[in-house]
Amino acid sequence: MAVPLDVHLIQFAWDNKEEMHVYLGEKTKEEKEKRKENELTATAKTIFTQKHYFTYQELTDKLQEYLDVKERTAKGYIKFMREKDIILKDPSKTSCFVIGHN
Repeated sequence: MAVPLDVHLIQFAWDNKEEMHVYLGEKTKEEKEKRKENELTATAKTIFTQKHYFTYQELTDKLQEYLDVKERTAKGYIKFMREKDIILKDPSKTSCFVIGHN
């Protein structure tokens, strides 16, 4: 489905004077972070339709499979999702995660 979310977002626009597309630079860090948050929220919603909760290792495995990323990247995404409350620790199963209230 998705590609790794840490890829630089570059911008192009049509320039009437040049009569071609021109490079405008990279999007801001805030825009990249928002995109990452949106993509990981959508990913979490999809993954958590399969099961109500996942252990850390199960979630790591699911992210690796779904996003086609390495384990280290999947763990970084889990950290990001926890920081943004996309996923939360399950209060009844402290070793598991559930979808956040986004």
